[in-house]
Amino acid sequence: MITRRQAILCGATGVLAYTFRIPLANAAKGSEPLVVIAAKNSSLNDISLFRLKRLYLGDVIEAPDGTKLLPLNRGNKTGERVGFDESVLGMTPEEVARYWIDRRIRGQSGAPKAVDPAAVLQKVVGRLPGAVSYVRVSELSSQMKVVKVDGRKPGDAGYPIVSAGTGDQAAVASIMRGY
Repeated sequence: MITRRQAILCGATGVLAYTFRIPLANAAKGSEPLVVIAAKNSSLNDISLFRLKRLYLGDVIEAPDGTKLLPLNRGNKTGERVGFDESVLGMTPEEVARYWIDRRIRGQSGAPKAVDPAAVLQKVVGRLPGAVSYVRVSELSSQMKVVKVDGRKPGDAGYPIVSAGTGDQAAVASIMRGY
């Protein structure tokens, strides 16, 4: 039987998670980090989580060399997209959809284009100047540049972007040693 104290604690945790948009699904042990990627020749080496959020919410953000960044998403309702939207935007898929509908009604820019699978996405990022996207660490190609987020790369303590679902943390650490 649940005690009153346990019920209150559980409710308070839920309220705090909702209030501060803490992505509980991503807090699960084993979530695989998502790597922010750009073309090898891009001048973008590091981006703040705030600027990454603004980029994926339709703001114009430039790389250090002045190139306009072009955000590319993964497919709707994929683990990568859900995790990215929760980690970076602090929104559920339904909230993201409402956000873009509202922008369209107001005559503002549309949502970033979605490209899947990861291999095709990486080819597009490699050929399109200013393109930025994200993939699971296990999908990362050596042809891509890993863009640090707030000075951190996947595998570093406090790295903020994870997929929804599980991943192999030992494999993440092994793969990221080469970047």
